Amino acid sequence: MTTLDRLRVTFASKRARALVLLTSSLALAPACVAESWVTELPAAAQQANEACKAGQLEECRTGVRRLIALTDGRPDFLCKLARTEARLGAQPQALRDLATCIRSGLAFDNLSTEPALDTLRASPRFAELQAEATRLVAPAVDFSKRLVLTDPALIAEDLAYDPTDHSFYISSVHERKIVRVAADGSVSDFLTAAQTPLWGVYAVAVDSERGILWATSSAGAESPPFDAVEDGKSAVLKFDLHSRTLLARYELADGRPHGFGDVALEPGGALLVSDGIDGGVYVVGPGSAGLRVVVAPGAMHSPQTPAPIPGTAQVLVPDYSRGIAVANLEGRAIRWLAHPPELALFGIDGLYLRGRTLIAVQNGTAPERVLLMTLDPSCSRITAWHTAVARAPGLGEPTHAAFVGADLYLLVNSGWDRVSDAGVLSEAPVGTPAEIWKLRWTGPAALRAASCPSR
Repeated sequence: MTTLDRLRVTFASKRARALVLLTSSLALAPACVAESWVTELPAAAQQANEACKAGQLEECRTGVRRLIALTDGRPDFLCKLARTEARLGAQPQALRDLATCIRSGLAFDNLSTEPALDTLRASPRFAELQAEATRLVAPAVDFSKRLVLTDPALIAEDLAYDPTDHSFYISSVHERKIVRVAADGSVSDFLTAAQTPLWGVYAVAVDSERGILWATSSAGAESPPFDAVEDGKSAVLKFDLHSRTLLARYELADGRPHGFGDVALEPGGALLVSDGIDGGVYVVGPGSAGLRVVVAPGAMHSPQTPAPIPGTAQVLVPDYSRGIAVANLEGRAIRWLAHPPELALFGIDGLYLRGRTLIAVQNGTAPERVLLMTLDPSCSRITAWHTAVARAPGLGEPTHAAFVGADLYLLVNSGWDRVSDAGVLSEAPVGTPAEIWKLRWTGPAALRAASCPSR
């Protein structure tokens, strides 16, 4: 599947991770949203894809350049552009774009056999790029395995840590429940659909100070039994962490479909919630009566895990199709985080900030990987990055992470790679259970202890 084909699949049927329900050119976006990159990107992808497949090289080049402009220079689109430039005889431009593509660390066709690059092979620069591509395909293994779960059918989406008893809570999309992993490694059901009404459970967050467990739940075919009349139903749930009593249920009564997915806790106990269907980000406080808009619906295509910047009113929100947005808790317009041109920031599911180190769990790229990035002193741009985990045996499809003190624990091999576009979990062959890995930090510890300036 080509990059452009994969983008079209993302827009058409990707409920997994992003909870996206889109039809022809984002027809589900709120009618009040003006033409924007969100509404333009699906149509632009389709037009570029058709031109490239038909061999209409000039139209293909124009279309791919438009996609690059709409997504802040996505390196995978530069890979496509390099092939097209090479076929058009534009050697300098093709080599330039190919270099950026290769430095991204994303999977690329074998340079020695890719026919579209035949016109570049005589260039000494091409040989250099071949060598760099070979070096970058080595596995990145900055982790240690800590725990293997017992149930391969969970579709384990998120994890949260409770420092009071050193336990983890893990959400199950397929089995509509939350499981608890005790400090001794034993696994048990904490909340199930038999105890309280639940659709598939996506995000979990533990507020140990207030004794609260937050969760998001959404209806879908991957969470059987599924009734089509519930499609687009979603809720934010607030539980008493000790009694497991449901304290509050938050839904939006606006008549539109929703997909509350990823969450993050603010220091004061407020919960930030991303909606992968309407493209908005919301906040609900410990005593709130409802959800308040932080990022307007339709401003993003598929927002994922928010990462609050401590001491500020700002929050970093990854968009699965584009990159990382900088939003304001007061509801102002978003902007996009600046970054090196070779850094691919699409496909991020989990995003976490410690000091000026930004960690991304990226499962919408090939390969799936975990990135460590450094923010500049103003925390307004990414200045450096490297791949901490990629191509590691057992990684499967990683999703999210949780801090345990200064350490970061990753949820990997979630099971999403066994779910079809129709939401059906493959039963044969039986998959292996999800695992929890501990990230092995690299780089200056001072960056993790630093802080972003107050704003």
